[in-house]
Amino acid sequence: MPKIKPRFIKIHGTLNGICMYPLNGVYIARKSSAPTKEQIKNDPRFATVKANTQEFGGASILSKAICTGLQHNVQSFKDSYFTSRLSGVCRKIIQKGSGGPGQREAHLLNHKQALLSFQLHKNYIFNQIFTAEPAILINTERNNITIKIPKSTPNNLKYYPKSATHFTLTAAISLISAHNWHPESQKYHPKHPETNGLGATITTEPLLCKIEHQNIILELKNDYYSQPQGAATTVWLGITFGQKENNQFIPLQTARAMECIGIY
Repeated sequence: MPKIKPRFIKIHGTLNGICMYPLNGVYIARKSSAPTKEQIKNDPRFATVKANTQEFGGASILSKAICTGLQHNVQSFKDSYFTSRLSGVCRKIIQKGSGGPGQREAHLLNHKQALLSFQLHKNYIFNQIFTAEPAILINTERNNITIKIPKSTPNNLKYYPKSATHFTLTAAISLISAHNWHPESQKYHPKHPETNGLGATITTEPLLCKIEHQNIILELKNDYYSQPQGAATTVWLGITFGQKENNQFIPLQTARAMECIGIY
């Protein structure tokens, strides 16, 4: 173990990963080490680290449930940092839940604002690319969601490739149960596993970019008859630009965006 002999400054602490402290009148320098898994689990000194670790795990589980409901849309619209960005949002949601640190409820309805307007691709902002205002209609059981766009004009389409001739709109829902911490398994588990991660998606026919469209309607139903209390439905809307060739829509891979437009 290296020893140091400071003449003017006696350092006691950690600097750039090197821990320095006095021992029997001599200053010692050693590489600081991270706490072990057992220390984090059982040592009261690491209670905050333990709580943060548990909630980060809960955020990852909540994020995975959202992705499961979104189905293939995640792969179609996401960026390379999507997973970490969504987990970060889910952690903020958990921090608003009831309970003590490390065991707080993970429920989207506790902090809807954190997820609203979340973009699947951080560089392609849906509401800046498609500026028409969608209206969301939802029934009492919250299992039938209709997205209606009264009018879309060429002026509502922004920042898309000049080569694009058509666009499609994609609506998706993802049903997410509240999650609670279970001491026995040391994990977060869904309160309603039978509904957690259910989803549905629908896409319009290709629409010409250069003309006006009225009363665009996308209707979605989840697979559960009545959404239980302690669950939330996230509603997403996306756009994809492309070309129509031989009566087939050919999407342009970099000309697409999707965002969360509602949580119920």
